[in-house]
Amino acid sequence: MGIGLAREPDRAPPAPAPAGTTGAIRAGRMLVLLAVLLPLAVLVLAALENRRDVLREAGERVERTVRVLHEHANKVFETQRLILDRVAGRLRTVDLRDPRTKADFETFLASLPNDYDQVAAIAVTDADGRMAAGSHPPRDGSAVSFADRDWFRVLSASGRRGTYVSRAYVGRQTGQTVFTLARRLDGPDGGFAGAVALSVDRSYFERFYREIDPDIAHAVVLIRADGEILVREPGAENTRLPAVAPMLRAIASGDARPYTARSSVDGIDRIFAFRKVDPYPVYIGFGLSESGVLAAWRRNLAGYCAVAALAALALLAASLFAQRQSRQERLATARWRQAADALEAEAAERRRAEAQLRQAQKMEVVGHLTGGVAHDFNNLLTVVMGNLEMAQRHAGEAGGRAMRGIENAMEGARRAAILTQRLLAFSRQSPLAPERVDLNRLVAGMSDLFRRTLGERIAVETVLAGGLWGTLADVNQVENAILNLAVNARDAMPEGGRLTIETGNVHLDDAYASARHEVAPGAYVLVAVSDTGSGMPADLLPRVFEPFFTTKASGKGSGLGLAQVYGFLRQSGGHAAIYSEPGEGTVVKLYFPRHVPMAEEGGSGARAAMETPTLIPGALERAPRAGLTVLVVEDDAMVRAFSVAALEEAGYGVIQAAEGPAALDLLDAHPELDLLFTDVVLAGPLDGREVADEAARRRPGLKVLYTTGYTRNAVIHHGRLDDGVHLIVKPFTAASLGRKVRAVVAGA
Repeated sequence: MGIGLAREPDRAPPAPAPAGTTGAIRAGRMLVLLAVLLPLAVLVLAALENRRDVLREAGERVERTVRVLHEHANKVFETQRLILDRVAGRLRTVDLRDPRTKADFETFLASLPNDYDQVAAIAVTDADGRMAAGSHPPRDGSAVSFADRDWFRVLSASGRRGTYVSRAYVGRQTGQTVFTLARRLDGPDGGFAGAVALSVDRSYFERFYREIDPDIAHAVVLIRADGEILVREPGAENTRLPAVAPMLRAIASGDARPYTARSSVDGIDRIFAFRKVDPYPVYIGFGLSESGVLAAWRRNLAGYCAVAALAALALLAASLFAQRQSRQERLATARWRQAADALEAEAAERRRAEAQLRQAQKMEVVGHLTGGVAHDFNNLLTVVMGNLEMAQRHAGEAGGRAMRGIENAMEGARRAAILTQRLLAFSRQSPLAPERVDLNRLVAGMSDLFRRTLGERIAVETVLAGGLWGTLADVNQVENAILNLAVNARDAMPEGGRLTIETGNVHLDDAYASARHEVAPGAYVLVAVSDTGSGMPADLLPRVFEPFFTTKASGKGSGLGLAQVYGFLRQSGGHAAIYSEPGEGTVVKLYFPRHVPMAEEGGSGARAAMETPTLIPGALERAPRAGLTVLVVEDDAMVRAFSVAALEEAGYGVIQAAEGPAALDLLDAHPELDLLFTDVVLAGPLDGREVADEAARRRPGLKVLYTTGYTRNAVIHHGRLDDGVHLIVKPFTAASLGRKVRAVVAGA
């Protein structure tokens, strides 16, 4: 019996490519190409546009600066003209042949350099160029001749009237580098009788020009129309511009617009502009180094490149993912077309179920990720803010620069904390850190910030009172309050206007206080912020300090700015008032209680006190009870270390644990424990709430204080804290932790 060969089952032929596959592949490749080319094109366009903006802004900056320099030069030259008028007027009544009269006149001349910083020396010559009188006459009585000076030769030979501006040279009377403004003196017959020469100290201009724009390398030049350099900062060996110099060509053409050219003095490319100092043949010019200007553009370009690279990577990843998805969909479609109608329905149902599952998983992951990131970030912020605060308290011997660095780091940490709170839609009220504040210095320090942030269309003016009293307030909150008001004023002046910030000492009397029950009569330090904006009608003024009330369009404001200012002033023992009229503008007045240090209390030895009876919260906090011991349970080592250090510095005994079981063992071993301070989210088998519940079972009456950086946890439900639960939200500082612990122990 023969054995037959087993026959393999027939294999299905490969499914034909669906219609449109070639077009889809081509479109996918095009998409990948666009993912690279599109960010590159946007990068190039953005870089070119930003370069134009930077150069245009530099040109505007040069024009603004040259206007300032021109105004300064006009005033200086006008002052020199007036001095020459004074000297010429005195000469009409002075007989220089009389020794006594000459001595009085030279005393007058010697006083002028003392009265005017720009004046180096003054001399009066006879018709032969010899000095007849001067502010610096030779002590040995030797003759001084100016006959070789260009100003004397021009005035004596030409019969020229008016003021002549000389070239720069080293003065014979003072040894300083000067240039001279000289005027002809006529005799009774109208002939040349001498000259009055005023030497201008070139270093006076150099000092001013050196500080005019310290941010970018710049050059300032004061020249005569013939190219003779009177003053240049920075200095140069050249004393005269060549005839082909770009500035002289621009002067000859009469075109005073900014231009870019290479300097004929030092070979640096600059964006330059000039103005004539009428009526003299003198020009003032100012230029910014083009490479210095473009340095900012290059920094921007680096950022653009980073953004473009990230965008290209994101688009490329999305394109590849789309291609993969498209390929999978095409294969699935090919298989689905070969399947029966029943299988098609089953596949559709399966896709819907998978989509729902992916959405549910995605939302679950996002929720866990958001909470985890917030929790970990708040742990880090607790360490950063807490240690910065402790550094501030222990940095009394540090210099002002170190303290400013600590304060800047603390401000960045606070802003990060606010972002985290917004991420979780959770807010809280920050504790105040009052200190003695010089409001004049604070307002003056913020002036440049206002001018930069409010825009050029809003003129900012500060009027600071002399002898301003001190006050006790939280500096950051004061700055936030003033900045809030400045931003509100800007929004009320969309077409531009004027913002004025004034300070002053005021007394609020009984009549004023009786009309406002929350105000105590007494001495206050006033900060008034006024604008020329649209104003508000009288019927809205009683509501402006209410939370969530705003006159801005929907989406333009939260309505919390003025409410926060009002609450801060009330918490500081002060008062806020507003005055406004439609079309006339608004004035908001902030009244801070005057703070009198011990040295100013008449030698009574009393402690510093407010002049109003309102006390700042926390000013009378009691010290911790001796022997009080706290158990700190925190799984983050850095947060735990900071919490232990803060509590020990506050005077408490501290025992620490990294997880729940260890904390319960310590609780049994230490009956002296008074307070359990635990994080809600703990690594290990027990979370903070379970540790606290077990601790309460073992030690009834034990005080418990929770902390967390994530609101959706075991002690907060439906946005509210559970009854009887004490909580301090991360990030916290050592001071806020100490206050909270004292409150919990005291049963507050």
